Amino acid sequence: MSNKYYTSDGMGVSKPAIDQRIRRAKETKLEQQRTDEGFNFCEQCGLATGRLDCAHTISVDECQKTRRVELAWDVENIKVKCRNCHQIQDKLNLNP
Repeated sequence: MSNKYYTSDGMGVSKPAIDQRIRRAKETKLEQQRTDEGFNFCEQCGLATGRLDCAHTISVDECQKTRRVELAWDVENIKVKCRNCHQIQDKLNLNP
């Protein structure tokens, strides 16, 4: 299996570069929410305590398989969710 994935315009991106861009996008998403709202919270249920995750609306795997890897680090494709809402999304394979 190749260690390169492709954007919608055909640019090849390595897995380490994808992972690094995703980390930065998640940091940006959390920072934007903190700046806009004053605190971080689950965008699905509103919970503001406990562990919060950054969940992809379109999964990283789907982005890689469909040659739209740029969506993996698109901040608009990332939602802040509490652990419970994130696990429910993953179990049900929802795209909220």
